[in-house]
This record gives sequence, C-alpha cells and structure tokens, in this order.
Amino acid sequence: MTIVWWVLGVLVVLAAAFLLVLRKVVGKIVLPGGDRWTPVLETTDDSIQLPITDDTVRPGEYGLWHDGTGHTTVGPVLEVDEAAGTVRRAVVRTSGDVSARVRWSGHVHPDPAAMDVDWAELDLPTPVGPAPAWVIRPGGPAAAPAAAAPAAAAPAPATTWAVHVHGIRTTRVTALRTVPAALEAGWTSIVPSFRGDGEAPWQGRASHLGAREWPDVEAALDHAVANGAGRLVVVGWSMGATITHELLARSAHRDRIAGLVLVSPALDWETTVRSQAGRAGLPGFVVGAALRAMALPLVCRVVGLRSPVDVRALSWLHAPRNLPPTLLIHSSGDTTVPFAVSQEFADAHPGTVTLAVSEPAEHAWERNVDAVWFDTTITTWARSLEHTGTVE
Repeated sequence: MTIVWWVLGVLVVLAAAFLLVLRKVVGKIVLPGGDRWTPVLETTDDSIQLPITDDTVRPGEYGLWHDGTGHTTVGPVLEVDEAAGTVRRAVVRTSGDVSARVRWSGHVHPDPAAMDVDWAELDLPTPVGPAPAWVIRPGGPAAAPAAAAPAAAAPAPATTWAVHVHGIRTTRVTALRTVPAALEAGWTSIVPSFRGDGEAPWQGRASHLGAREWPDVEAALDHAVANGAGRLVVVGWSMGATITHELLARSAHRDRIAGLVLVSPALDWETTVRSQAGRAGLPGFVVGAALRAMALPLVCRVVGLRSPVDVRALSWLHAPRNLPPTLLIHSSGDTTVPFAVSQEFADAHPGTVTLAVSEPAEHAWERNVDAVWFDTTITTWARSLEHTGTVE
C-alpha cells in the first residue's frame, strides 16, 4: 500500500510539474514580452548614433520610443563604423528629449498628431467598457476656414471606411502605418484598441489570439456603419488577421466587408507557434500539449487563460470561407510568422487573394523598409474595389 501511495505521489508531482511547463509555454504565446532597450551613444539635431545591431542597420524608417516620454523617427543610415561598432542614422522627427536608451520599433508615427491629418479620438462602447479609438478622415488636417472665404458645400463623407486592427503585444499605434494608403484611397479610417492592449479596459495580461478580442473591434464596425459607411475594408496586422477571421464569421456587418488587407498575417497559429518553438529547441510534443491545454475549458485557466482558445478554429487554413477581395502583404524575411503559410493561403484562393511580397523585412516591417512600395501596393489594389459597388 505504501508503494501505491508513493507512486501516486510521484505521478501528482510529475503532473503538476508538466502543468507548470505548459503554463510557461502558453505564457510565451499569449503574454507580453519584455522591452528590449538600445543605448543612445550620441545625438545631434539631425542624427542619432547607436550601437550596431541587426535592427539599427536595417534600411528604411523606424521609430525609437524614449525611456520616459517622447519618440524619434529615424531614416536612412548615414554612417557605419565597423571598427567602433556604431551606426549613425538620420533623424526624421522627434518629440521630447532623447533619453539615454531607446526602444526600437516599427512605429514611425507615435500618434495621428504626428501625421498632419484630420483626426479625432473617441471612446467605443465595447462589451468590456469604453475603448479609445482614432478616427482619421481624408482631406488633410482639420483647419478653421478663413473669415473671408466664401461658403462652400461640405465634401461628401467617405462611404468606405478602413478598420485598422493591430496585433498582439502592441497597441493601435502599430496600425497607423496603413492609414496613409487608406487616406490616399479616399477612405475614412478608424483605429480601435481592444482588451489586453494596455489602452482598452483591462481583462488580464493574456491575449486570447483574437477569440475574445474581436467583439471590441466589432464596436469599430458599428461606429463606421452608424456614421455612413456603406463598405468596410478590414486591415489586419499580424494577430489582427485572426480578429479579421472572426469578424468575417461573426460580425453583424460582414455583408458590408468589401475587402481585406492583411499585413504579416497570423493565418495559422499552430504553424506559427511550432515554427518559433522549433527555433528555440522546444520539443514538439510539449508544444502540442500546450496548444491542447489552451483549448480545454478547465485546463485553459490553469495555463493562464480566461476562456478556451482553439487555434484550429481560428485558422484561415482549416476553415475556408467565401472571401472578399484580399490583399496579403508579407515578406519572406519574417522570422515570427512563417511566410510559407501566406503563400499556401494565396495559392488556395487564386483570383481572390493577391499576395504582395515585400523586400526582406522582419515581422510587420514591410512598410518600414519601403513605404512608397507599400502604400502604392495598397492604393493600386484599392482601385480594383471601385468596381465592386457600394453595399447599401
């Protein structure tokens, strides 16, 4: 009898240890990561010097978040000193005092105010409470009319609205990068926040990969339609593509969704997670167990989720549906979300999905490496939607 109890005790300990391992693995998938800081070596009015890293020598424009308040947008590499291990980049714009260290990002615009556009902020009524969103309208910055100017009829409001949906471990500022192309296309943009992103109402630190977040973005569609949107174009960045997947299936406005733009899209979480785990040397059976634990009603809470997340149900590959015209922008240089999945998805939907392959870029940095190509790709594709008519 003593042996039986001993064996049971060992099994309980092993089970508990395995659950702790699964919780850690799930945390790597759904919890925010730590900030990575880059020291600032020197600054002038028009340049900044940083250590050479994989990021700091990349071509294009990027955003540097200051340690505290403020933001700097950097442009081309001006000088690389291999011997000293330094790189100097042009400063495009900056706000606030540059700190001793900065956080490198793809966020070239810290907010709409930096974009010289007509914008406003509002709170959307989501199921978890008011969530902030930006609305940005075509036509340039808002300005009071000159006193002597003759009265003129107000321009007709845009009947196509773009809903820009950011991804995991970031905020709506990420999605501002698709707003310039939407404005060029003549669309009004709405850029919502959603639970768990640090701006919308708090519901814990864990992302649910779109399964719980999509109703918050539905509130943005509600607002657009209530304000004259006849057509909707959903623009999903990374995990924003998963939220878009749920909106296509569940939104009350899905018949108005005339097109999709998906950037570095997370089309299949299982493939994405297994790819990252493989590079980290994590055994496949552990990853499989973690994904199954996420989908189980009780076990999901043990591993840190509020409700089950079935990654297969969220996959674009396992749940084919009638798609509106879709532009998919991705780079084969993405080491976070496998490009091969985007290629597979495009191949499965010829004539509906247009795959635009950018120059080599890390995850969601396709616009950063070539903004002209990125914006032109979207506006050229957008013109094809003009022939689909307006949903009444």
